[in-house]
Amino acid sequence: MFENVRVAVQAAERGRLGMWRDGHDSDAQNARTWSLLSAVGLVERAAASCESLSHGEQRLLEIAISLATQAKLLLLDEPLAGLAEADREIVAKIVLELANHHAVVLIEHDIDRVLAISDRISVLHRGHLIADGAPAEVAAHPEVIEAYMGRSKLTLPVAERVSTRVARAALGVPGRPLLTIKNLKAGYGGNTILDGLDLTLNEGEVVAILGRNGVGKTTTLRAATGVAQIASGMIVFDGHDVTNKPSHYINHLGLAMVPEGRRLFPNLTVYENLRLAARKSGASVEDIYKLFPRLANRKDTRAENLSGGERQMVAIARVLMAPAKAILLDEPFEGLAPAVVQEVLDAVVRLRDRASVIIVEHQADMVLPISDRVYVLVNGRIAYQNTAEALEKDELTQAKLLGIVHHEAELIQRATTA
Repeated sequence: MFENVRVAVQAAERGRLGMWRDGHDSDAQNARTWSLLSAVGLVERAAASCESLSHGEQRLLEIAISLATQAKLLLLDEPLAGLAEADREIVAKIVLELANHHAVVLIEHDIDRVLAISDRISVLHRGHLIADGAPAEVAAHPEVIEAYMGRSKLTLPVAERVSTRVARAALGVPGRPLLTIKNLKAGYGGNTILDGLDLTLNEGEVVAILGRNGVGKTTTLRAATGVAQIASGMIVFDGHDVTNKPSHYINHLGLAMVPEGRRLFPNLTVYENLRLAARKSGASVEDIYKLFPRLANRKDTRAENLSGGERQMVAIARVLMAPAKAILLDEPFEGLAPAVVQEVLDAVVRLRDRASVIIVEHQADMVLPISDRVYVLVNGRIAYQNTAEALEKDELTQAKLLGIVHHEAELIQRATTA
């Protein structure tokens, strides 16, 4: 990580052949590199390789590299996407500090944060500018409320959320263990990310894996699908020991993953992306269009021209085109407007009719209402496991382990007197 920032600092030097000089011998460049890492809270991770960084840490590193360029205009594309609340506060403060020295154009779906830190806001919907002005004016604009906010999970009445949980419970007791992870140690390049992890996914369940950035959530999914390096422990899927087995073998058994970032073929249409993933006994294209009606209208559109929400729908649909007993979703709601999130949430609920589901998501309040059980990771270990309903009611645990603060003053008082 240090070297990435140091190279950016060197590149910003105006002297000739600056990139060809030995940066390790430049005290000034090294000092600036440490200063930038400190500004984004990454000093303790300076020696880590980039491939071992969590998504949130990658975002912070990208900001540090941007700061090193000494540019006059900074374009920040979704800098808060994938970050827990505590990290969002850090990045928001950094953006405010940047605005003291740079012109900043920020593209972001976290409307509350945007309203708090922006001087002027422009809102685009389906390629058209529907509002432009001061934050207070834009927040009250009828078209913005309708187009952007929609009717997200966060605004659902309590009665409706309760009925959703009751309907889930009526499906019956989950079946036998489908995916079992025992005492797992795994990571990348010799670095241990998961340190003695134990986790179970039963048939018919939706399980959420939560935690702050860098605790091993995505690594858990990568280990289960044969991507991360496993040092010890065991992974059993559908009765088969898949520890250190190749990804294609695990996938053929019926364990599929929707990775963060979607990873579609941009030059292929929606229909072509789906057909390319089709396997015998998997979902048909017609089944997919019923699950995601929006995709039926966009079937001839190239993936590169889809919205973020539409790309996520295609990514989920693509794994269903092959037979899947369990689906692992890595940050499925990242970068999506709340109105689109609701569509994806509805689809995830319907997924349980086809497969068991594990969701890695930094927004706990987004996934708890649709989950049966939850695991919270801290430093590669399970620090908390319970029903999703129990964690949803436990605001103090949410604040302690996830950085989610409800009624901040009250929680601080409770924590200090405990």
